[in-house]
Formats: sequence, C-alpha cells, structure tokens
Amino acid sequence: MRALRLLALAALALLAPASHAQLAEGGARVLALGRAGVALGGDAWGHTNPAAWAGLDETRAALQASQAFGLSELRLGALAAATPTPLGTAALHARTYGFSERRETRVVAGVARSLPLSVTRRLDVGLAVGVESATTEGYASETAVLVGLGVQGDVLPGLRAGLAARNVLGLGLDDTADLRRSASTVPGLTVGLAYSPSARATLVLDADHDLDFGTSIRAGAEVLAVDALALRVGVSTEPVRFTLGAGVRAGALRADLAVESHETLGLTPAVGIEIGL
Repeated sequence: MRALRLLALAALALLAPASHAQLAEGGARVLALGRAGVALGGDAWGHTNPAAWAGLDETRAALQASQAFGLSELRLGALAAATPTPLGTAALHARTYGFSERRETRVVAGVARSLPLSVTRRLDVGLAVGVESATTEGYASETAVLVGLGVQGDVLPGLRAGLAARNVLGLGLDDTADLRRSASTVPGLTVGLAYSPSARATLVLDADHDLDFGTSIRAGAEVLAVDALALRVGVSTEPVRFTLGAGVRAGALRADLAVESHETLGLTPAVGIEIGL
C-alpha cells in the first residue's frame, strides 16, 4: 500500500506539466467532449467558462466523481450549484482531489449575467472567485486565491464563441511560487467555438493555452440519438487523449458518463448527476 501511494505521488508529479488539463473535473459532459466547452452555455459547472452560468433558466445542482488512470489515490469528487436571480446567476462549486499524503481542495463562488447588445443578441459575462489549498504530508500547505473571467456570445445563427481566463492572479507570481503551488492554479487562457448545425447536434473546438506549458487543441461532438440519450466523442492534444461518453435524461434528472484514454497513462472514468430544481 505504501508503494502504491508513492506511485500515486509520482503520478501527481508527472501530471504537473499538463497542469489544469489533467484534472478530470468540470462535469462528465465536457470531459466526454475532449474537455472542449468554453463556448457552451447553460452549464451548472461553469468550469471552462464562468459565463456559461448566465444561460441557465432554472436552478441546477450537480455531482461528479472521477478516478484518474484507475488509481483510487487520484480520485476526485466535486459538487456544483447555480441559481438564476434578478441580478444574474449565482453559483457555488467545491471539489477535493488526491489522498491523505497529497490533497487539493477548492471552493469557488461566481456570478454571471447576460448583457443585451441588440434586440436579438446578447453577451454573457461571468466572474469566478475561489480559494484552493494544497497539502502534502511532511510539508507546509499552500493556499492560492483564484480568479477566473469569461465571456460568451452568438456570432452567427448556430455559432457561438467563448473566451475565458483562469487563475489570473497567478500572473504576478515568481518562479519560486510555481514550485510550491498546486499545478491546477497555473494561469491559462481558452478560446473556442460551439456550432449547432441542427437542434440534435453540437460541435465544439477549443484552444487552451497554459501559461507554463503551451497550447492544447480540443474538439468534440455531441449527437442526440433520441430525445433522452446523447452520445459524445472527443479528442485533445498536449497530451493526446481520446474520449467517449453518453448522457441520459429523465425529466429534470440527467446522468452523464465519460471515459478518457490518455496516450500513455491509461483510462480515466467519470460520472456525473445533475438535477434541475
């Protein structure tokens, strides 16, 4: 067991160069789409873009669990809730990742709203503010304040664009801070498109740039096989990953499943449950 935990710590160290891209969070739907979703609206998680909260027309609560590469020491659990108000959509998100020797815990609160540009067009904007604590056994814990910003808007009928910046306060940190903080707090920028050629199909494409480790291109497709069943597939680079998933809806309840295959480290399964209130 000790050897397995040491292996998990080594895996966490290997994950650091891929930073934000490696934690399987933000909902099983986006994970199944190759982690592309910066232009998708109406999302309770708001992980890829806090502006996505503005598209919600009802209160939603969601749970997610994932386990990177089949290791229980790399298990992640998260919950999210978002509710529309007269001033905008208010959201709360919390997640924990890792095991007793190494754990990362995050709590994020956010708000998003739609700004009218014309009679038929609007710009959705969002802000997320949170705190993340990273604790490694035998070392002092590190705490980081996180700030994320995002916008979304319709470019053409059926075509939506999104832009999001994460962990912007990290831009002012020096190189020694990079050695202490959680890898998931590295600043980054994502731009992308979501195209719906019909009401039953959506194509997404993102370019995610991590300040320290370069650019990842991500793409995915979602098709409604029937009204209650969505099928999803995706791919991303840096590192190369392929994803498959499905979503089932029954009234206000939705269940999402996803499996991601890393080019060298193996499979990461994820499951999510979401309900509209």
